[in-house]
Amino acid sequence: MLNLPNILTLSRLFLIPVFVYAAIASNFAYHWLAPLSFGLAAFTDWLDGQAARRLNQVTEFGKVADPVVDRILIASALVTLYIKISTLVPLWAILIVVGRDILMVIGWVYISYLGTRIRVTYEGKLATATLMGAVFFLTLNFGDGSAQLKTIGILLFYIGVALSLLSGLKYLKLAVSILRGIKTT
Repeated sequence: MLNLPNILTLSRLFLIPVFVYAAIASNFAYHWLAPLSFGLAAFTDWLDGQAARRLNQVTEFGKVADPVVDRILIASALVTLYIKISTLVPLWAILIVVGRDILMVIGWVYISYLGTRIRVTYEGKLATATLMGAVFFLTLNFGDGSAQLKTIGILLFYIGVALSLLSGLKYLKLAVSILRGIKTT
């Protein structure tokens, strides 16, 4: 069903290539497009959730597409940042976040196949929001970035990595309990 929240989710998906191109471009003028497009994408993440709840337009498509698009946005942004500024965002940290996200999607699909759904947790939402903030501040730093922007971006990045690990462990614990419950019935 195509409603406002789902249109916002899809618009976030279409902003990803704009962000990647602008972030990697060697032309300085495009560097401002990177934080702008990413900030807009992050804003649509918040806005689609608000619209879905307030307009009572929560759909099955939205429940699936929203977190999947978030994972694609975060993964593409972190890989792009690594390509652009690998001295600030190390590969091991990106592999933790992206690896966790891949395992989460695989686990979610498997558990959904079994007839159960795992809802997005507060910790998962907080990890996503923190990583989005990190990407935004780090891309602001592409131009004549200040030390403060870089520091905020790096701090948020490592907090986001830690929150990703913590939320991943929470999801794992939840998945194990669901699978044990299915096995005993």
